[in-house]
Amino acid sequence: MTKEFQIRRAESDDDWDFFFNLSLSTMKTMRQFALDELLQNNPGVDVDDDVRLLELHRKEVNDFFDFNDPKTRVFIAERNDGVLCGYLWMGSRNSRDAWDAEIQQWIYDIVVDPRFYGNGIGRLLLEKAEEFSSKLNLNLGLFVHADNLPALALYEKSEYAVKQVPVSRVFPYDSQDIHPSDEFIVREIQDDEYDTIVQIEFDQFKKKVEFSVDVDVDVVKKLHQEHLEKYFNDDEKHQRFVVLNGEKVFGTIWVGSSGFNKLVAKMHEITIDPHNESGKIADVLINAAEKWAREYKFSSIYVLLHSTDSLEVDFFKERGYKVPGFFMEKHLKSG
Repeated sequence: MTKEFQIRRAESDDDWDFFFNLSLSTMKTMRQFALDELLQNNPGVDVDDDVRLLELHRKEVNDFFDFNDPKTRVFIAERNDGVLCGYLWMGSRNSRDAWDAEIQQWIYDIVVDPRFYGNGIGRLLLEKAEEFSSKLNLNLGLFVHADNLPALALYEKSEYAVKQVPVSRVFPYDSQDIHPSDEFIVREIQDDEYDTIVQIEFDQFKKKVEFSVDVDVDVVKKLHQEHLEKYFNDDEKHQRFVVLNGEKVFGTIWVGSSGFNKLVAKMHEITIDPHNESGKIADVLINAAEKWAREYKFSSIYVLLHSTDSLEVDFFKERGYKVPGFFMEKHLKSG
């Protein structure tokens, strides 16, 4: 059935009108993720005023995104009789995580008109995205919401791997002190331990970089140094904790300001001895980070859990952390 459709680059005014109208319609069905922000930025605009919303949506997208960038594309799915059925919006990712050695290509949106579900159009659009990324010799990434099960199934079938997962927990007002483990002790790092702990963190950081690309170790060192320096401003709070049994360090955690919200704490690095990945060690580490964050009056705590990290998403879910979705990546870069 997919032979009835073609994928081509958006060119005409009709193409762009279709793109913006369908993207706004999608925003309205996923209001908690997109439309609410548009409404908050434009008080007084009614949610049912489609004409005004479309005008604001077009302006916001055009202000945010450079459609003249050579790495940017909007592709249109068109039926052979000229009916437009869906679109793909992609370009360079507009942000970079600490362990990204390069900016990968990014799928901002793949949308199929609901009238054409079941025709394989989403797969055709995804293949076009991969074809374009391969020509640029870049990996292709995307974010998918956790409740978008059809999209998750498509990406997994197309060999996209979960790269990282944002997990967060809002502290309840009645948070209580957490009892420490009898087997392990946790304490702040001492000055003479700093270099050793940072080396442990570096080894973990290196795995994250190498998940996406093979680079020289000097590149990894530079990225890691930038990562360290980014968060040590005078007005930011940070602490490293170690978990010990006797004199042996079994795990470390670096917790501090998130850098994007003064009320949100972030677990920047979590390391656990690979020869002793006891759940107790993880509990002690996260307990210490949460207690520290509450003492410093953070309202929530967050971690961008990488697939190479020791802890699994389910560990955090069991502690009441929420998972909005998944960052996924397909390796297309050669050489």
